[in-house]
Amino acid sequence: MKHRIAMRKLGRSSSHRKSMLKTMVSQLLRYERIETTVAKAKELRRLADKVVTIAKENNLHARRKAAEIVRGDDVMHKLFTEIAERYKHRQGGYTRVLQTGQRPNDAAHMAVIEYIDRPGEMRPARPPKVNPLLPQAAQAAVRSADQPPR
Repeated sequence: MKHRIAMRKLGRSSSHRKSMLKTMVSQLLRYERIETTVAKAKELRRLADKVVTIAKENNLHARRKAAEIVRGDDVMHKLFTEIAERYKHRQGGYTRVLQTGQRPNDAAHMAVIEYIDRPGEMRPARPPKVNPLLPQAAQAAVRSADQPPR
């Protein structure tokens, strides 16, 4: 049974795994779309979403917490200016994992992980779901709250 198993091991030691995921988060922030294996993409999604949530606070403590994960001053600047600003009205779910096929040499299942709501994304984001039991005024408020101001 897999009770209380926190994350995938990815066939690496803990220090190698942490280092690899930090590098992948930094590369994802820099290029906003990377291709990797499905297992790595699913683990990367957890860490990438946490970094964006930290960046939305935009204070000194948040910058220090993000600096533990993100590598590079240019990437830190992009995280706190562009990325945090883009997702300030979204409550989680900043990344998307799309499976692309198999790698030719070892048949590993590959996936593309990307940030959503950006120019050049592979698939547009879905509109927010509205509870049909809410009154019409409340449904309109939910729709307008999810849309960023223009």
